[in-house]
Amino acid sequence: MSANNPDAERVVVTTVIAVTPEIAFDAFSRDIDRWWKRTPRFRRAPGHTGTLLFEGDPPERLVERNRDGTSLVGRVLAWEVGQRLVFEWSSADIGLEDKTRVEVRFAAHHKGTRVTLEHHGLGQLPAAHVARRGLSGDAYSAMFGYFWADLLTSLRVCLETAAQLSSEAD
Repeated sequence: MSANNPDAERVVVTTVIAVTPEIAFDAFSRDIDRWWKRTPRFRRAPGHTGTLLFEGDPPERLVERNRDGTSLVGRVLAWEVGQRLVFEWSSADIGLEDKTRVEVRFAAHHKGTRVTLEHHGLGQLPAAHVARRGLSGDAYSAMFGYFWADLLTSLRVCLETAAQLSSEAD
């Protein structure tokens, strides 16, 4: 890890979903609140009743809204429908000043769409940063990898369940 390299300790998570890249992108972005988990690990709002959404047309920021107001999760840096989405990332433990970013790519695959998520800039968080939970190296990267893997699995299951229900209704 290099303190001068914002991509050090980056996390990459990939899944394949049996839908087109456009459908996967739309579900990830426009339906994010439907598949994003509602537990303390994944939500900021008290009681986890907030709504997660990309605001604007085209979207300019990712926010979580709740009865107490709106929390900025991050600004949208790239919005390429059906192909790529990049946004700054903050959480209860990572502030916007920490300058991490998430890039999600959607690529055609013979089984549907390969969704690749990369969380960049994790290596720049100081060793004592609360988000590290006392971890470093592979253990630190794995913690974030599991976080994003849980969410991409939720996205995949949501889309594949919807597709199965739709085919059963036909």
